[in-house]
Amino acid sequence: MKKILIMNNNMQIGGIQRALANLLPEIADKYEVSLFLLNPEGELLKEIPENVRVITANRFVRVLGMSHAQAKDKGFFTMLWRGFLVIMTRIFKTKTVFGFLSRMEKPDGVYDAAISYMQNGAPDCFYGGCAELVLNAVKAEKKICFIHCDFENYEGRCRYNIDTLKRFDKIAAVSDSVKRQFLKVVPTLQDRTVTVHNCYHAERIIKLSKAYEAPRASGKINIFSAARLSAEKGIARMIPILGSIRDAGVDFVWRIAGDGADRENIKGLISQYKLEERVILLGTLDNPYPYFSAADVLLVPSYDEAAPMVFGEAAILNLPIFTTDTASAREMVGLPGIGRVMPNDDKAILRDLKELFTNFNELKFDKKTPNNRDAVKEFDNLIMGEDSD
Repeated sequence: MKKILIMNNNMQIGGIQRALANLLPEIADKYEVSLFLLNPEGELLKEIPENVRVITANRFVRVLGMSHAQAKDKGFFTMLWRGFLVIMTRIFKTKTVFGFLSRMEKPDGVYDAAISYMQNGAPDCFYGGCAELVLNAVKAEKKICFIHCDFENYEGRCRYNIDTLKRFDKIAAVSDSVKRQFLKVVPTLQDRTVTVHNCYHAERIIKLSKAYEAPRASGKINIFSAARLSAEKGIARMIPILGSIRDAGVDFVWRIAGDGADRENIKGLISQYKLEERVILLGTLDNPYPYFSAADVLLVPSYDEAAPMVFGEAAILNLPIFTTDTASAREMVGLPGIGRVMPNDDKAILRDLKELFTNFNELKFDKKTPNNRDAVKEFDNLIMGEDSD
């Protein structure tokens, strides 16, 4: 049985963490898996299989997996140390800071494969570090980095991150479109880059969708979104667009699960366009899936996305998807026929949504769910050294 180490920042609710939580049960009986968490916290910890060994970073490195608020809760020293590293990162960039931290940690053991399950962020952002730790601190025959972003449009697209990725034996992109976008930037890694699709826990999602009854507005189009409230997710752009759609006579309710830095801006726009009764911010939900079941359509209005987990989750619950044209939208939504892909500009979104909502009851969508069997085979090929493409 091959020994593999997978490294991630934490197990808080997020797309990368959810993808990892879905992958672990699929591989835990096939490999001797060690999960190295920079910060061993998060709501998804309880989903880690019992036969996966969890390793944690030392107190100096652990802050890489913490937010400022989490560091503050840990005490003055932790908050001060993280704050110092954040300042150093802004001045000297991640090359210096992550390089320094990666030499402060020495995980025990020798592995057949070591995986950084996340890519680095912007060079002045204290986010990431798993790549450097895998490269500099872990002893392994093969070293792999996963890419969960549209690298061509990613804030972390910089010379240092590209040079770091070139040190890996393999790059695993989470969709064919993510792979194509990455290779546009780094074509020299063509022979080392493969696709390993995300896994989904369909039974869990279906069970959770029945945990409680989410509200549904009768006689209206029930729209749902699950997203971090940040600028790139496009929630704010939708408020004036939906104001125009309301003025055109379309009756709808849009419920949004998630929180983030753009919340107050979004609330202000909701008030400005007098959409308080139609656009409802739910905050962070431990279990948003009943809202999927209660909705008529999932709206994903992002400016940039890679291969969002929410596409597959909606497909499992037979919820049609209206999404802007981001990296994997055509591959994951348009081609399977499980929704509609709209051009990624505000005028086109308004035009297409107005038409889609006006003729909503006449629309037909296919029902296709993600296939874990193929995704696990791709992962096996990655570990075993076979070409998965």
